[in-house]
Amino acid sequence: MRFLFCIITFLMIGQAIERPTFEDFVAGYQRNKASMFNYEGLPAFVLSENLLAVLKQPNAKLNKYVKYDPFLNLYLVRTDFSLIPAPMGDEEKLTRNDWVGVWDPNKPYIGHIKYLAQNINERDQLDFNTKIGLLGTACCEMMGIALNDNSFIGNRYLKHFMKYNDVYWGDIGVDFILRENKIYVNKIRKNGQFLINDEVVSVDGKPVKDLRKLNEKILFADRGSTLYFQVLRDNVDLNISTEVFAKDLSMFNLPNTKPKVKPTNFRSNLGLSVNSSLIVTKVDPKSKAALAGFMVGDKILRVNNTIVKDFKNLQTILASGNDFNILIQRKSSKLPLHNFNDNLLGNINANGDGNFQFFIRLKK
Repeated sequence: MRFLFCIITFLMIGQAIERPTFEDFVAGYQRNKASMFNYEGLPAFVLSENLLAVLKQPNAKLNKYVKYDPFLNLYLVRTDFSLIPAPMGDEEKLTRNDWVGVWDPNKPYIGHIKYLAQNINERDQLDFNTKIGLLGTACCEMMGIALNDNSFIGNRYLKHFMKYNDVYWGDIGVDFILRENKIYVNKIRKNGQFLINDEVVSVDGKPVKDLRKLNEKILFADRGSTLYFQVLRDNVDLNISTEVFAKDLSMFNLPNTKPKVKPTNFRSNLGLSVNSSLIVTKVDPKSKAALAGFMVGDKILRVNNTIVKDFKNLQTILASGNDFNILIQRKSSKLPLHNFNDNLLGNINANGDGNFQFFIRLKK
C-alpha cells in the first residue's frame, strides 16, 4: 500500500507544473504595461489597436463611449490614437494546474483558475486574492480582466463584447439545467418549439455535454443566426431549428449612446420656419410673418443690425425682443416690388447677381 501511495505521489509531482516566480509576472507586466492604464480616471484595458474596455466604478462615468455593457460592467471606448494590445490567450484551454496571475510590479497575485462561469450572470473565478488588472500567464498571454473579488472576465466574453457597437448577447428564450450528466430544458421564456424536460443531444451536429459551453454558444451566436438542436422528447428524436435574438435588456436602464441628431429646421411662433442655411422654408398663412411679407426662399442675413450666424442664433434673438428689422435676400424672380407695402421695404439694393436685399419689419 505504501509503495502504491509513493507511485501516485511521484506521478502527481511529475505532472504538476512548476510555480512561476513573482519576477516572471513582473516581466509580464513590463512587456504589457502599455495595455493597461487609467482612462479619465477609470481602469482601462486595451482590446485592439483602437478599442478599450474601461471598468465602471461607483460614482464615476465616462463622457464619451461606444456602449456600456451592464452584464460585464464595462464601457467600450473607441480611441483616435493607436493602442498596443496584449496577446490574447484561450482561458478555456488552461487546466487546473496551469498558473495565472495579475500582472503587477509591486505584489504577487498568483494562482489558478478555479471555475469558469456557467452563464452571463456569473463571473469566472480564481483561487487566489486578486486586484483590478490584466490577468495573464507568466509567458505573457492575456487571459482576461481580473477584478478585486477573486473573479475575472475571460477573453471569450471580451471578444464578443468588442464585436458589436451595441449591447448584444444571444438568446433563444430557453434556460437549461444539468441533471445526471445530461442537459435538459428547465424553463421556457420565449420559444414555442421546446418543451420542459426536452433532453438536448446536440447543437449544430455536435454532441452537447457541457452546460457552460451550450449557454455560451447561444450567448456568443451572431445576431439573427440559426441554431440547429437535436433533442430527445419522450424517447423520440426531434430536430429543432431556432433563430437567435437579442437578450432582453429592459431590466437595465441603459444610457442612450446614439448621437443626438442635430436639428435642421427652426420654427418661430411668428409663423416662420427657417433651415440651417437661414433660408425660409415655410410661412404659415395669415401669420405675422406672412402679413409682414416673408416668402419661402428668403434668406435672413441680419436682425436689428446683428449678423445672424445660424438659426439657433436667430431663435435667441427672436425670443429676446418684440420688434425686429430683418434684412433678407430675395431672388428677383420673386418680385415685383409693387406687391409689397412701402412701409415694409427700405433701402432696396440689387447685388448684381439677380438677388435683392431689403428690410422687413416684423412685430410680435
